[in-house]
This record gives sequence, C-alpha cells and structure tokens, in this order.
Amino acid sequence: MAVYLPEKVFAVCTNQLNSDPKKFELGDNRQKKTVKLGSQQRVFLIKLDKKLSEDFTCKSGWSSGAGTAAFGGGVVVGMLLVAGTAATVPVAGWIVGGIIAIGAIGYGIWQMMQTPTCSEMIGFQESQWKKHHTTVYFDSNGKKGDSFLALTKNSLLACKEGGVLLPFITETAANNAAKSIATNNRVEMGVNIVSGALAGVLFGFSMGTSLTAGGFLGGARTLHVFQQTAIFGAWIPVGYFIINPIASATGGWLNSNENYDSVKDASISSTALPQPADSWDPVTPAKDIKEVKTLLGQNNASQSDMNKFAAGIAEAERQGTYSLKNNPELREMINRMKAGEFGPELQDRVTNKSGNLRGMVNEKNMSSVKDTHNQNSNAAIKENIKGARIKSATGAGGILTLIAPFIGNYFAERAIRVAADVFVNEDTRSITVNANNA
Repeated sequence: MAVYLPEKVFAVCTNQLNSDPKKFELGDNRQKKTVKLGSQQRVFLIKLDKKLSEDFTCKSGWSSGAGTAAFGGGVVVGMLLVAGTAATVPVAGWIVGGIIAIGAIGYGIWQMMQTPTCSEMIGFQESQWKKHHTTVYFDSNGKKGDSFLALTKNSLLACKEGGVLLPFITETAANNAAKSIATNNRVEMGVNIVSGALAGVLFGFSMGTSLTAGGFLGGARTLHVFQQTAIFGAWIPVGYFIINPIASATGGWLNSNENYDSVKDASISSTALPQPADSWDPVTPAKDIKEVKTLLGQNNASQSDMNKFAAGIAEAERQGTYSLKNNPELREMINRMKAGEFGPELQDRVTNKSGNLRGMVNEKNMSSVKDTHNQNSNAAIKENIKGARIKSATGAGGILTLIAPFIGNYFAERAIRVAADVFVNEDTRSITVNANNA
C-alpha cells in the first residue's frame, strides 16, 4: 500500500511568513491526466508537477531586508540621541554615519523588494521533489523517465530558495503547521529587526560621541570616528564566519529530532541534479549525436522533437560550436533532455560529458545548500554583529547583539521542527490506494 498525492492537497513551506497553507496543482507542462483518485476525479501528482495555487510570503527577503533597514534606522537614532544631549556631534560622524545609515536602509529595502516568488523558485531545476516513489509511474505513456514517478505522502519539494514544501492531506493539520511555522518565522524576523536596530543605535551613538578637542580634518574627533568605523568593519567577517555558523549549528542542535533531520536534509541532493548550462559538451560529436537520436526514438520523442534536434545540430555545425546561447532549437531540446523528459539515460548522456561539473549541481558543489535556510536569516543577523564591539557597546546592548544570532536561529530551526512533527504525525488513512504500477 502507498499513500499517493492527488492534486489540491495542501502545501506548507518552512520559509513562509503567512499563516495559511496553499495547494499543490498540476504542472503547466503536464500532458496526460488520467490516473485519478476515485470519484473525486483528482489527478495524482508526479515529479513533473511543481506548481502552487498561490505564492507564499517568503521570509528570505523580508527577514534579511528588515534587519538591514532596521540597522540603518538605528544609526540615525543613535546619532540623534547624542545630539539631543546638547553634545556636539563631529562633522565626520554625521558624514560617515549618514552614509552608512542611508546605505543600510536602501539596501534593506532593496532586499525586501527582491523577495522571490514560489512560482519562479520551484520552477528551477535545483528545486526537486525528494522521497518520491521509485518504481510507480503515472501517465507516462510507457516512458520510464523520472518526471513521471509518483509522489507520495512522504515526498518533499526542496525549493531553490532554501525552504522545504510539505504536502498535507487534511486541512486541520495543514493549518496547524502553517500557523506554527509562521509564528516562529515572524519571531525570528522580529529578533532580526530589534537586534539590528539596537546594533545601529550603538554604532550611531559611537559615531556621534563628542570628544573634547579636534575639528573636522585631522582632529581627535575625526580620528575617533574612523577608529569606530574600522572596528565596525573588522567585526563583519567575525560575525558572519564565526558567530553566525556557531549560532546556526546551535539552533539546529537544540531543535534536532528524527522528524526535523528528515525535513532539514531534504534540501540536499545525494545524487547529481542537472541544470541547463550554456553549452552542450559532446565528447565525440558524431557518435554522441547518433546515440542521442536513438535514445530520443526509444523514449517516444515526437517527429517534431526529432526535427527540432536535427535543426539544432545543423545550426551548431554551421556556427562551429555547440553553444546553446544562439541556438534556440538545440537549447530547448538539450534542456528538455536534462530535465528528464526523455528518460534518465538520455538525461545522463547530455549532462556533464567533460567531467568538470559544468552545468551540474551535485553533493560536492551543493555543500552550501544545506545551510541556505540559515544563511537567509544570517544575512540580517550579521548586521547585528557589526556593532557588537563598538566602544559604547560594552554594556548590555553589546551583549544582546551577540546573543541575537542564537535567538534568531533557534526560532528559524524551530519552524522546521514543528512543521516536521505535524507532517510526520498526520493521519493519512483517507487517501490510501493500492500501489500498482500505472
């Protein structure tokens, strides 16, 4: 017995900020739709289907952007606090602090505007269904390409942006998971904003600190300003490469359980994931082209597809290069092959023939993907570290900016854990069907 996924099952994402689930739908390039769930007439999903009813509000851009903008705003507040005490803010302090504040606010707003859409991100080749069925195919027309493998309740869609989309059968479980994820992600973002603002205030206060002597050029005040700026810059790599990784590992360790580990690891592929490159790299062109044509025929490529491939090869020979940049026919066919549309053997043949990993995403060069979820939140948290060792930050404020990464990452990882727990424990008896090859 297997629990297959029909269309319209609920979808929850570990990166979502909104508190409601969406639904999985059939992909736009899905052709046959014959294998359905009984009288409900809901078509069963396959690996090819990567589409949602609506986009989630993704935390990746909002969380980092809000923290960065809050830092810039904090710089302004810190300098105004000095000015409000009737102290004289050095001109260099206004200039340097103002530039940093404007830059941080502008960059933060830009980050928030770059928030990705699910429809775009899950369309990338790096976004893949994991834990799909390995022997059952639906609506494949006799083909055995990976794209037609059936999805089950255990399947997870790993998004290029770092989140993991989980399918839910029941609306109650989906709502519970969505609300829990959103709550934790919002707390994480709130920590980023508050600690980012605090770090900005500390830095701005330091920029505005008045010394007893000195002028704009060469004086003690100017030296003080640039000294604080140097400290500020020196702590960026310390925060990003030392404190943040430790905080990320700590957050994962505190939330680790079997369910969490299963979902967390879904963002890593243990096998090569091909993605379109800008060229095809046949070792022996004449032999490879002949064998590709044979495999196309064996995998039910249409005559139109065969003609398109032949036209692309003819154009490549005319150009003297197999570059896909100015060869739309060849580019389309190669990318469709790489996507597995014409079977795994052909998919492997047109991917990375030179052995140099070009055009491939595999375990070796995907090592950073495992931490993508953490890096999204750390992009904001690093702003908090920048001011942590400023001269005026030796008190409670400086300590809080050092603690903030650990707090933020704890809630970031807790969002994954609570989602995983609800996901694993959901009652799926109402959707069980016989696991016959279809």
